[in-house]
Amino acid sequence: MRKFLITLLLAGAAATPAIAGPNDWSDRQQSREDRQQAREERQAARAEARSERSAEHSSYVAPARQEPRQQAVDRAQFNAEAMRAARDARRESFAGDRSERIEQVQERLQDRRQEMRDARDLRQSNRPVPNVMRNRHPLVVSDTPRPGTQPPLPSARRPTPAVQWSTNWRNNNRYNWQDYRHRHRSIFHLGFYYDPFGWGYYPYQIGWRMWPSYFGSRYWINDPWMYRLPYAPPGYRWIRYWNDAVLVDTWTGTVVDVIPGFFW
Repeated sequence: MRKFLITLLLAGAAATPAIAGPNDWSDRQQSREDRQQAREERQAARAEARSERSAEHSSYVAPARQEPRQQAVDRAQFNAEAMRAARDARRESFAGDRSERIEQVQERLQDRRQEMRDARDLRQSNRPVPNVMRNRHPLVVSDTPRPGTQPPLPSARRPTPAVQWSTNWRNNNRYNWQDYRHRHRSIFHLGFYYDPFGWGYYPYQIGWRMWPSYFGSRYWINDPWMYRLPYAPPGYRWIRYWNDAVLVDTWTGTVVDVIPGFFW
């Protein structure tokens, strides 16, 4: 019995390889084919992916490659126009600066000439009259207006008290009308002067009397401060006599203060 069992076991062991061999080979072959198929699928997927990336890259780069020349031309045109605009702006700026400099130089020359004239007029107004040229009776008192005459003193009592006027206001920098005229020349340019008698210009001095026609309301300087002059006291008026500024006692016509060449 033992021998029979051993014989059966040996027969089964011998038969097993013969039965399992073909199945194992077919499994390996199938597995190899599966791996080959998977490898081919992966290779196909990689190839497809590479082709898609190549297509995307070509479609992205294509527009940039199609228009580089036009973009370069546009950029060159833009740069040329910008350079022309900058050059034109520099030319206009230089021309404007040059004309402005010329105007400034002309203004300075004109101001310098006016300063020289003002200084000359001031020196001449402050210069004392030589004794040989003094006239004790420069103007003749007359009841009839005619050249070289002055009106008589009024016989009626004056309504306002007389004022002792002082010319020391010229030392007050607040009334520096020369500097103010230098900076505001147009204000001091009053134009044509109408002489009521047609006698022409005659330089009045302090103490002389003017005929009433010369200090009527049409000749009043209504706002002396506009010309940096001190305000006149009651009964007195700053007037324009030709180009002179004259402070007159309107009751007697007496010249209290005078600035020759004040206007121009």
